[in-house]
Amino acid sequence: MSRAAASRSGSTGSRTGSGEAGILYLALLFSVVLIGIVTAVAAPLWRTVVQREKEEELVFRLREFRQAVAAYRAAHNRLPQRLEDLLEDKTQLATRRYLRRIYPDPMTGKADWTLEFQVDKTGAVSGIKDLHSRSPGIGLKRVSGKGERYQDW
Repeated sequence: MSRAAASRSGSTGSRTGSGEAGILYLALLFSVVLIGIVTAVAAPLWRTVVQREKEEELVFRLREFRQAVAAYRAAHNRLPQRLEDLLEDKTQLATRRYLRRIYPDPMTGKADWTLEFQVDKTGAVSGIKDLHSRSPGIGLKRVSGKGERYQDW
């Protein structure tokens, strides 16, 4: 059989090339599906890990703020009027810093804390007593003596 006759009949003598391509295509398709399934399973786990890290950071930052307020109160016998008062205290001989900076809320990404003020019997505000996150979310972690929401921590 001549080459021209073989090309007209569609026979090249070997059919292994198209069979290998089909198996390779199936293996590639199976790999993509497997990666999709693993990603679908791992995504919620990853979100939980990220949320737990943010919660740990929130607890740390709240503790830092509360310690700074307590140290300010011990040094001045009064509460700070603003969060900025905790950054730089020039009322004494040496400048004292109770906080390095006003940390952003890890849940909202902004430094927009809910401030809880101390109010005396006459209604006058004497200073910042505590602060909380503005995030309405519910935490995975349970903080003793606090509610479930980040706002209650």
